[in-house]
Amino acid sequence: MKINLTTYTSRIVIIGFILLAGYGILMLKLWVEQIQEGPQHREKISKQSIRRIREPSLRGRILTSDLHILADNAPAYDAFFYLEEMRQPDRNKTINHILDTAAYLAKEIKRPAITKEDLVRHLNSRPGLPFPVFKDLNREEMFILHEISPGIKGLGIVPRTTRVYPEGSVAAHIIGFTRPEDPVSAEDRDEYSYYIPDLVGKRGVEKTFDIFDVIGNPGVRGMRGIPGYSLVEVDHRGYVYKTLDEGIKPMDGNNIVLTINWKAQKIADSVMRGNKGAFVLLDAETGAVIAMASAPTFDLRNFSPKIYQEYYSNINKDPSKPMLNRATSGVYTPGSILKPLVAMAILNSGVSPNKQVVCDGQTRIGNSKIRCASWQSGGHGPLTMTGAIENSCNNYFIENGCIAGLDAISEVLQSAGIGRSTGFCLPDMKGQIPTSEFKERATGYKWNKYDTALLSIGQGIILITPLQAAVYCAAIANGGTVYRPYILKEIRDPFGNLLQLTQPEVKGHLKTTPENLNIVRQGMHLSVNSPHGSGKNAKNEVIDLYGKTGTAEVGPSYNRHKNTWFIGFGTTYEDKTYAVAILVENGETGGRSCAPLAARFFTEWLSGKEIETPVDTSEDTSDETIPDLEDASPSINTHSNAEDTEAE
Repeated sequence: MKINLTTYTSRIVIIGFILLAGYGILMLKLWVEQIQEGPQHREKISKQSIRRIREPSLRGRILTSDLHILADNAPAYDAFFYLEEMRQPDRNKTINHILDTAAYLAKEIKRPAITKEDLVRHLNSRPGLPFPVFKDLNREEMFILHEISPGIKGLGIVPRTTRVYPEGSVAAHIIGFTRPEDPVSAEDRDEYSYYIPDLVGKRGVEKTFDIFDVIGNPGVRGMRGIPGYSLVEVDHRGYVYKTLDEGIKPMDGNNIVLTINWKAQKIADSVMRGNKGAFVLLDAETGAVIAMASAPTFDLRNFSPKIYQEYYSNINKDPSKPMLNRATSGVYTPGSILKPLVAMAILNSGVSPNKQVVCDGQTRIGNSKIRCASWQSGGHGPLTMTGAIENSCNNYFIENGCIAGLDAISEVLQSAGIGRSTGFCLPDMKGQIPTSEFKERATGYKWNKYDTALLSIGQGIILITPLQAAVYCAAIANGGTVYRPYILKEIRDPFGNLLQLTQPEVKGHLKTTPENLNIVRQGMHLSVNSPHGSGKNAKNEVIDLYGKTGTAEVGPSYNRHKNTWFIGFGTTYEDKTYAVAILVENGETGGRSCAPLAARFFTEWLSGKEIETPVDTSEDTSDETIPDLEDASPSINTHSNAEDTEAE
């Protein structure tokens, strides 16, 4: 067969042109991809191969004014699997290998094994990061895992920091506790491939001074610092194969120094142990909280590094409400500790302090009678104001309180801070100040003389917190100035540099005169230092105390009980003036249940001598009894609702 060379050559040329055109297009495409669009591709590759891991900062510490540590950080250890080192030929074999290894380790340290669901979820969401197998290893578990780890590829023990509370239950209501932040709620979680959360304050000082926004000074951080991040490089399957040097180191949080004195706090917790109530000690010249205890309490060691669920469940079910801070969030009928304020209202109304009232043991108002504690012995006899405060005479305060009237008494109570928040940094209750409007809304009846009589002895429509009682007692001590109570002394950075110092803040002044205040103080001094004074069991050898007891019988008729009080103040040899308020629920009387606690506290704190204060059990006419309400016109006898109140 004869071949046409011309036709053959033409075909060769055409095919050659086609091939050259194809190569040309390919080269052009390569140029576009590698040269023209190369930077964009390299940026995309970088984003796919480099991961940011959020690293939380070290939380600041909580210290007392004498630098005793209340909350600190300590190392904790977790067991992790580095999945890139445990890969098998296919995904199912990898999963089975990891589960088998975890089951073996769980058996060795006697812990529950991981579930397949948790592992698959981790592999789907963050395969390039280590998988947590066991958290919060104890010393024995660490020894076991360290011993067997050389034979297990991919097992690592990773340190981290956790919160520790070395003093357990002491000052637990003040300190509070932390929990890991929920990553789902973190605003910047999308910036990271792995979000390691911060510890976040949930109660107490841990919550109040968690971040600077709460402190109110935008230039000063709280205990939670500023997180950093590290960069890791991963392969196409997401497994880490290199940690990069770039990144940002976390900035540690600041340290919180409290006004609390460690020795005073420890003794306050001790004297309240076994009771249900509260203890508050203030610097009367500034409002600084020196000690604050609520009983019963709870152990913070059961809240870190994790909350032990059985313990948490038990204290939540406990009818005594151990997690309630009774010092700030418990509201109670004050009883006779209100009488110093009522005395100021009586004097403001023009009643002479030398006016005598003859106490025969009871006061009749209409068809009702209100007994004095001295009713069994026939009454106190004739008393002036100082004697009435000394003996806590109901008759005197009812007669003269009704002369003063509701408005005059309420004016003094408002000036003392009752019925409003103290401004304290921890959650506190406002209490209830008596008003005719409130009674009418609550009962449908108008305010009457009987209500004023009850109010004059600290009963009826009146509720206060132990912190409020300490605040107005401090005002009586310092000449009438009502300070905002505070517990933050200063903020210091991790290197000890002072960042913020709290200054005392005046909230108001008692509605009284220096002369009238002096009369009230004379009566309070007699209450403690007279042989017949209602607060004689508070007398001690280390501090000259002025005081007032109180006993409020509360609750429904089928379940009556007494809440007992002591408030007092005194000046030490160092010219430091302290005010104290003590409450004991279900007590006997303020003179027997609370006054001895004050004597014990000051003796142990100021002398260092441990004592068991003897209680004078001679005839006690120290406090009022609840009125006989059978024939009384409608009124309200408000009682302690601390069991039903929790501010957090």
